[in-house]
Amino acid sequence: MALDPKTSRTEGLEPVLAMARNRTHIKEAQKYTIGPMPVATFMETFLSITSGDGRDMLSSRNAFSAVPKFAKKPAEVSTRWRKVQRAEHDVRDLSSMNLLGVVNALPFLALRVELGYAELFIQTMADPMFDFFVDPSPDAEGDALRRHDFAQTFSDEQRCEESERAFGLHIAFASEVFARQHRVFLFTVSVAGSTARLFRWDRSGCVVTEAFDIHDHPETFAEFFWRFSKLSNTGRGHDLTIQMASREEESLFHSTVKEYVKTQLEVDGEELDRALSFHYQPGHVTVVRVDPVQPPEPGEHSESFLVSRPVVTPLSLSGRCTRGYWCVNAATGRIGFLKDTWRTIVRKDTEGDILHHLNELGVRNIPALAIDGDVIGCTDKPEDSDVVFQDTQTDQFVDEPWARRIDGRDVIVHRRRHYRLVTHTVGYPLKDIRGTEELLHATYDAFIAMQDALAKDSRIHRDVSVGNIILVKEPDRTMRQGYLIDWESSDQVDSAGEALHAGRAGTWAFMSIRMLYPGHQDHRHTFEDDMEALLYVVLYCALLYLPHRVLLSTLTETVYMLFDEVQDDGTNLSGGGGKVMNRYRRTFTRRIVFTSPAIQEWLDTVMGYHGPLPQDYARFSGKWTPAHLDAFWSGFLKTHTLERDDRTVHELSMVHFYDLDSLPSDLATSPGYPRSPRRRRNVTDEEETSSTASSVAQGTYRRPPAKRSRTGPAPTGGLRRSERIRNQQSRAKAATTAVGGSAHTAKAPARKRNAGAKGRLRQRLRK
Repeated sequence: MALDPKTSRTEGLEPVLAMARNRTHIKEAQKYTIGPMPVATFMETFLSITSGDGRDMLSSRNAFSAVPKFAKKPAEVSTRWRKVQRAEHDVRDLSSMNLLGVVNALPFLALRVELGYAELFIQTMADPMFDFFVDPSPDAEGDALRRHDFAQTFSDEQRCEESERAFGLHIAFASEVFARQHRVFLFTVSVAGSTARLFRWDRSGCVVTEAFDIHDHPETFAEFFWRFSKLSNTGRGHDLTIQMASREEESLFHSTVKEYVKTQLEVDGEELDRALSFHYQPGHVTVVRVDPVQPPEPGEHSESFLVSRPVVTPLSLSGRCTRGYWCVNAATGRIGFLKDTWRTIVRKDTEGDILHHLNELGVRNIPALAIDGDVIGCTDKPEDSDVVFQDTQTDQFVDEPWARRIDGRDVIVHRRRHYRLVTHTVGYPLKDIRGTEELLHATYDAFIAMQDALAKDSRIHRDVSVGNIILVKEPDRTMRQGYLIDWESSDQVDSAGEALHAGRAGTWAFMSIRMLYPGHQDHRHTFEDDMEALLYVVLYCALLYLPHRVLLSTLTETVYMLFDEVQDDGTNLSGGGGKVMNRYRRTFTRRIVFTSPAIQEWLDTVMGYHGPLPQDYARFSGKWTPAHLDAFWSGFLKTHTLERDDRTVHELSMVHFYDLDSLPSDLATSPGYPRSPRRRRNVTDEEETSSTASSVAQGTYRRPPAKRSRTGPAPTGGLRRSERIRNQQSRAKAATTAVGGSAHTAKAPARKRNAGAKGRLRQRLRK
């Protein structure tokens, strides 16, 4: 997985954000989960066996009788389940060739190692009442069946939180398996008491079976694992277009990438070794096959590229889920950038088609295409001569009669296809700028690319963002050149200058006010929207990577309100409120004084073009056009001496994202600890809006969890008072001594009792 440049640890898996990530996972899963699929249909569809009649399947009689129907703790279920694995069926979640690597791993790395090698995993819960899903009654029919919601509802806060916590953890594990392995799909199992469900995940979503009791139907559970044991690697979801590299190939990759890093960064020694570690992990170099567009042109053929550690790792389950690697052509030794993604197949043009056309037209400052194409899958049927692409399958079951609504909405899932693209342009992200000079020159290079694409192909980018501009040191330039990458969201415009396809596209933080405005989710992008996005890119980098004198709380509030603000009315997302306030009143940026007079002047002028203040109206009105911006920007770079090495990194306060339930604990637990219901009065929209900015600044803002209506029976059981007190003391001690740790933690039973620990933690984080 990609490394975090600040910590040299895996990026995106901060323990203090674990619960916040899980809530996001749940909210997204409600959009792409399809069920309840009949278990027999699930096995015949996804685990079809061409050979064997089941005679070698062990007897299922009393096989799972040791698993309790109900338990007080998940550990009671998992302990009994491990005994079942050893004594009855020898079911393992690791292949034999990977088992040794896990056994030899350091104890504190065991969990992470297992997810990197796991064939499947089984999540355990204490009680079936914590199941996130609920099947319709066997007697339901007509309107009652059509209205049935597959997501269980609760009247009790504790049950709801435990259910969401368990399912969020399940999704998090599945996400990390996909992130650490090269997979097309994945099977997982949940066991709540003695009630089980089977899952199949791919990049479109998830198919879930009906619940069944492993006491009443042990043969069903045993058959699933028997079928799974008979599957090939392809049948288990592995991507066999990727293989381990030989020693010679790893040596070629290491030497080529090391030399390129040295040239790009002009570093040596330990600094070079550290920079190399973001692209190379010893013993983990693989060979990736890239197939050309089908049918291939004469002379075209598949090529092999060497990759190691990605610079981008997907941490979500559905969507494009893009991985990005520095790569080396195994045949020529030429360095490149490999993009591995899951594209929607609704649009005919791929990113490679677009780049090839723009390259032919002579558009400047964009990547040079090497090869691209959809990934051709490996089949278990040698007699098949037809080309079979790696496509998702979840979308095929949306209209099945057993598919139910979730959270009151029909599930809409789109088909995706595995796609790879290699370019000859390799560089570092814009956030690695060395100073004011490089920021303004590189973003102007991107503006040139935007103008060229519009003039030569009537095309707008629609996803101008910090992540889509890279820095490349070219031999003929004293500073690194900016390249505008990731053209897959781009679109051509009509005679009115509007995109041919309606709808928002791009990165939320940098979208224009017009596209974020409520009710505008179906509007069409224009070039001016891309210009506004580029302004926000410069402002964002200036706030986080250039010197200024601003309080941490003020900076955190500014970044949140300008780039992260989101309003959710339950149907659509909207935002841009902070951007509107800043456009017409400079509510946030007027408090920022940059050390560099040049960046201050540039921002004041371009923000004036975009939204002139009353006193500047005569000076700036009517100048928000490509011609005016280009004339100012090009002249500015020629007439101003810009600071070259004034990079200053500002770390934002992240306390408002932290969840005390995700902090380390001495308790070795699984999800399942109850929590007292939160009492909260109703808040008006005006109060909610006015309080957000101040709570962010104070470090007390916390994003709300995904909400579900709650109607149903109250739970039973719970922790004894003595256990709750011990948990509370352990949590308080952990919260005041460390920031980081495992996502397997206990919840303190009452919010009020943790107030002191939270206060001390926040003071530490502020320091």
